[in-house]
Amino acid sequence: ICKWIDEVPINRPKKSCERTFSSMHELVTHVTMEHVGGPEQTNHICYWEECPREGKSFKAKYKLINHIRVHTGEKPFPCPFPGCGKIFARSENLKIHKRTHTGEKPFKCEFEGCDRRFANSSDRKKHMHVHTSDKPYICKMCDKSYTHPSSLRKHMKVHESQGSDSSPAPSSGYESSTPPTHVSSNSEDPSKTSASTAQNTANHNPALPPNFNEWYV
Repeated sequence: ICKWIDEVPINRPKKSCERTFSSMHELVTHVTMEHVGGPEQTNHICYWEECPREGKSFKAKYKLINHIRVHTGEKPFPCPFPGCGKIFARSENLKIHKRTHTGEKPFKCEFEGCDRRFANSSDRKKHMHVHTSDKPYICKMCDKSYTHPSSLRKHMKVHESQGSDSSPAPSSGYESSTPPTHVSSNSEDPSKTSASTAQNTANHNPALPPNFNEWYV
């Protein structure tokens, strides 16, 4: 169904096209030819019913055509690799997707000495936070910050598991921390006592990390 609303005089109520079509191709052809118009059109505005752009114009006709696919659901770009079956609304998205098949990673990390490469620029941008120490993803519940949104999502599970419990949050495992100091009650060398305690603790608790003893060396 075409939901395009043609411009009408101010004193007349707005009404969508409402024409129905038996195929996506027919709908797209109708919208392009009857509503979007030819090259003589300079006003590239989407008039689809309830479009969130609210009359904001595009700079070029092809951008309007690409946008209309959000409303029609048209996806004219199928992946050519056998057995994949994925289809896309934009050729740029298909180009990025095909790299999952070819292994192509044209976006190299711009930080000197780093050889990491990525299939798209957005992944490279996320990776750059590792070098800049920038942590833009902040937890609103405890003010901890992370370089990557996936780390923040994992951290949020700590709060979800706590629920309404007001006890201190357990370690999320995504930040470096200083291990607790073991205080000896006798006159032995504190460093030896701590190392011995760590060794015994690690031996009896397999859940601790393998390098737990190294914290006390």
